[in-house]
Amino acid sequence: MTMSVADEQGPSIQGALGQAIRHHNSGRLSHAEDIYRQILQTDPNQPVALHLLGLIAHQLENYHAAADLIMKAIALKPDYAEAHCDLGLTFHEQGRFDEATASYQKALSILPDLAVAHCNLGLTLESLGKLDESVSSYQKSIAIAPQFAEAHNSLGNAFDKMGRLDEAVASYQKAIAINPNFAEAHNNLGNGFDKLGRAEEAMASYRKALAIRPDFAGAYYNLHALLLDSGDLEPSIKCIENAVKIIPQNSSWRFILGLLLDYSGNPKEAASHFDLIEIEDTLNRAKLDAWRYLKSTNKILPTIIGSSIQAFELGINAAIDHGLVLEFGVRFGTSIRQIAALVGQEVHGFDSFEGLPEAWHNEPKGSYSTNRYIPTVPENVILHDGWFEDSLPEFVQNYRSPIRFINIDCDIYSSTRTILECLANQIVPGTVMVFDEYIGNENWREDEFKAFQEAVQNYGWKYEYLCFSFTTNQVVIRIF
Repeated sequence: MTMSVADEQGPSIQGALGQAIRHHNSGRLSHAEDIYRQILQTDPNQPVALHLLGLIAHQLENYHAAADLIMKAIALKPDYAEAHCDLGLTFHEQGRFDEATASYQKALSILPDLAVAHCNLGLTLESLGKLDESVSSYQKSIAIAPQFAEAHNSLGNAFDKMGRLDEAVASYQKAIAINPNFAEAHNNLGNGFDKLGRAEEAMASYRKALAIRPDFAGAYYNLHALLLDSGDLEPSIKCIENAVKIIPQNSSWRFILGLLLDYSGNPKEAASHFDLIEIEDTLNRAKLDAWRYLKSTNKILPTIIGSSIQAFELGINAAIDHGLVLEFGVRFGTSIRQIAALVGQEVHGFDSFEGLPEAWHNEPKGSYSTNRYIPTVPENVILHDGWFEDSLPEFVQNYRSPIRFINIDCDIYSSTRTILECLANQIVPGTVMVFDEYIGNENWREDEFKAFQEAVQNYGWKYEYLCFSFTTNQVVIRIF
């Protein structure tokens, strides 16, 4: 958001606006609002007061009123670049991404060097899945304002989504170098370290974010997941308890808290959280259904984990020590890089790079596409470009070894079924499979779970669950 006093104001209005802006910048919104309204009583057509009153409405999450006020300011002063920029931000919060984009572009047509407009345009382009364009917008913002920490942080987020993790980490570190107290950047740096398998550095980053902002619920949640991998549940439970205390209405975190209490042998305490979930949203009722299913299948509960790399490490260590290593659903290559570093052998990755081949519940066909961007992968990775039903039959003809390890991250039932049918003869005792959407989504019984259970019946497989995670939605299964 941007705040300035227009040069053409009379001295009394200019002085009142300056006073209001000082209140506004200090977070004294009610004082600022009173002064803006007093100015508008004197001059109802004062564009700066209308704009900044709109900003207050935005900060109070009254986006309809914010848009109305800012548009009135623009009607009075069409070349008001900052107002166009903030109107774009308000449209963005409403999910009106095309209108947001148009507003930012209008702001930049008036004031091409408005760094915040380039940055905000990047955020909207990122929400539209246009990651390359969003990176370009962030980089333009940084070129104009090299010390703009928020732009470096946002650039890191875009790199993270693209699987360019080293660049993401470097961007977060730059944001932190500019603003050492930037809690969100420390938290995001922790996420980057986590995906790179640098758990200790990730935990240190989350703890730094919490030292700066003790009420940072998201950092508590992220830290709890890594603490799970240590095998000591108590610190993890304390973290998720803190997150729930800060945002008690977050039912997904409340489910995790109930799960950990139940898992650690405190079913009565868990029930108080599960009872609330039973009457809330269907997603967390589905997660609770999945947890009850997992409890019913094993006499000894599978290991609970918090990170994808832990799933891969446990799975690879439990698998036979020879055979093929495969991944289905490469996208930007984040997980296949982790797997390639762990196995020390050739890894085959399969993806169309065109997204989902069909609609997946609320996700339309083509979701998760890379727009045909093929990621850079380690030397021991071979990529097979195409739909699974086209690429797998030829692969099976050329590679007949048993399968050591498979990571299945394709989400939908039909693709999972295709994989298991094509590879059934090579899935042997000791084969380990990681499923990425086996639990944790609203329709989990209809997707990867269903395809695997049908294959179990068709091929007579016996299996065990080695570990699971409701933070990553993964399960790790070994055939025996």
